[in-house]
Amino acid sequence: MVNNKKSKVKKEKHLPIVRTREERSQEVKKIITTLSELQLSVEYKPIRELYNIMNEYISRGERVIVKVPFPEIKKNIEGILSVNVKEEVWLRLNNI
Repeated sequence: MVNNKKSKVKKEKHLPIVRTREERSQEVKKIITTLSELQLSVEYKPIRELYNIMNEYISRGERVIVKVPFPEIKKNIEGILSVNVKEEVWLRLNNI
């Protein structure tokens, strides 16, 4: 009996490329400018909570999934603060 299976070539696993502290702070600055364009300031408690989450993201360097309720405007703040360069950092205001 002949084995006709092809031998598999093992691929090397690449380590993820991690954002530096400066790159994380640049991503957060983009988010802050967008929030200011939408006139959402730290007067609102959910925005203060989001700022605290973003500050921890910069200092710790861990991936964060954001889900903050924002009842004043009947929306939720949702998104991902990613550490991997290949994954996008994003936030959105989603209807409740």
